Amino acid sequence: MQRFLGIDCQMRGCVPAYAPESGAASVILKRPLRVVLLLLAVAWLAGCSGARLAYNNADTVVRWMAHDYFALEGAQTEDFKARLTGFHAWHRSEELPRYSVLMTSAADKLADGLTKQELLWAWDSVNARYRHMAEHAVPELAAVLVTLTPAQFERLEQKFAESDAEYTRKHLEGGEAEQRERRDKRNLELMREWFGDLSDGQEAQLKASSGKLPLLYALRLQNRQRRQGEFVALLKANRDPAELEPKLRLWLTDWEEGASPEYRRLSALHREQYIRMLLELDRGLTPSQRAHALTRLYEYAEIFTALAEQGKLARSGS
Repeated sequence: MQRFLGIDCQMRGCVPAYAPESGAASVILKRPLRVVLLLLAVAWLAGCSGARLAYNNADTVVRWMAHDYFALEGAQTEDFKARLTGFHAWHRSEELPRYSVLMTSAADKLADGLTKQELLWAWDSVNARYRHMAEHAVPELAAVLVTLTPAQFERLEQKFAESDAEYTRKHLEGGEAEQRERRDKRNLELMREWFGDLSDGQEAQLKASSGKLPLLYALRLQNRQRRQGEFVALLKANRDPAELEPKLRLWLTDWEEGASPEYRRLSALHREQYIRMLLELDRGLTPSQRAHALTRLYEYAEIFTALAEQGKLARSGS
């Protein structure tokens, strides 16, 4: 769902931990804070069997990630495990059926050709589901985060620095031409993943459209580092769950709060041009290419339904 034609990442201007080429494992490891919420990262996987496996083991991977970034100890570890298990069960039973409906709706809209309004619908729908997850997860997160020690804050800041260094290496090395070439290649790979083989003409059109997108990597890094600093300061200043919860909720759901005017302007431009790129591609799709994407969307809808039913069976058998 989050990866539906790249809408969530490209339109929101998020950091490329949501980049098209990322598999589930890399997504989980590169966005430690949001991944606690985004167990729906399963929708980014290329294979259906891998999606089921990833979702069923998401709580284990997230616990490992939490230890890596926060070095939770003793009672913290057990408390986080229990809260995450409860969140995962809620997400499976309550959210996955909604994702199935969303995937089916997306496929129905794609079947007869996309419109700008439908792409905006996809963006709004994904953001609505994310915000709903955040609302449910904030109390559980706050209860654990208020127990962090000074040494664990240092660990978190160190991990942020390492993550930013990796981001810089991956996206900011070389000049503007090299950055654009890497970006255009990722966009092309994403469209091939969704629609199958593309003609030379389609690839040329995509490259031209992608080349018009503004480069946001440096601004994204600045915004990312700003938000990281805000997060650490937020945790240090609010040591009571009742105080932390509303502020954490805002930090998790209002992505543009505090962003620079230039970042907001270019993100909006990027979103508008990315929509145009998708619409241009959509108009030239062959029946087999459209069927390729529809098959994937309907498969994801089936996966989400099956995973939700699996949870019901597990509860009835317990």
